[in-house]
Amino acid sequence: MKIHVLHCGYIRIARRLLDNGGRFSTDIAKAMTIPDRDRVTLPVSVYLIEHPAGHYLVDTGWSRKPNLPKHLEALYHPSIPDGMAVTDHLEKIGVRPEDIKAVLITHFDADHVDGLRSVSGAQRIIVPEDEAYWSVRTKYRMRQVRELWETVSYERMFYRGYLLGPMNKAIDITGDESIMMVNLPGHTDGQAGVIVRNGDRFVLLAADAAYSPYNWGEMRAPGLSADKNLQLKTLKWIAKTAEDPACMKVLCSHDPAEEHGKVYEL
Repeated sequence: MKIHVLHCGYIRIARRLLDNGGRFSTDIAKAMTIPDRDRVTLPVSVYLIEHPAGHYLVDTGWSRKPNLPKHLEALYHPSIPDGMAVTDHLEKIGVRPEDIKAVLITHFDADHVDGLRSVSGAQRIIVPEDEAYWSVRTKYRMRQVRELWETVSYERMFYRGYLLGPMNKAIDITGDESIMMVNLPGHTDGQAGVIVRNGDRFVLLAADAAYSPYNWGEMRAPGLSADKNLQLKTLKWIAKTAEDPACMKVLCSHDPAEEHGKVYEL
């Protein structure tokens, strides 16, 4: 099995969001007004998994022309250079949207689903029920844009009980536990990470539970938060997982140290 790291655009966010520890959790207005000198550019990573059962895509990044409300433009300062949309990368690899066995959506924040419509021809699109249920409700209303996914046909799948993740909840995507969506709450209630396993080795795709190893090393949660206590619980589980000899790598969706085009082979 192989995991391709694909950068599908960039965000330029408030530097303090890198390790705010949940303090910046609900005040998006502050994050919107941060001057450019206090911002940092981060990649928006998408992952293509080559699996014996087919290709699986984790998140979609920005579309070629992100169309966001003004407050999210101000929050993210999104950019998508020519040739960096998910469909551009897939074309270079030789994968068509209809070749994709399933698109796995970790959570509904705009930088993870803006390109969803461009891959809507995939055989399946899967979202955890917890994420779909809470999307654009109450605290998520400012963060999530229903128009980015409401016209796309997707499946809402329930987490089940597994001894996996901080909440012991996961979804077995392949039926043999080789690709598992595991609940990593805190950033959103329903956020999923993805574990890709081959024999006794695995890679964890941690979505926005962390932006880099610094976050779990220092126990400093990043980004906007739904529940800072759950963020820390998730970080503790990631730290323990990263120390497991069977864990080849923990990949974070916005880690600036992670190279575009890197391929991890399991």
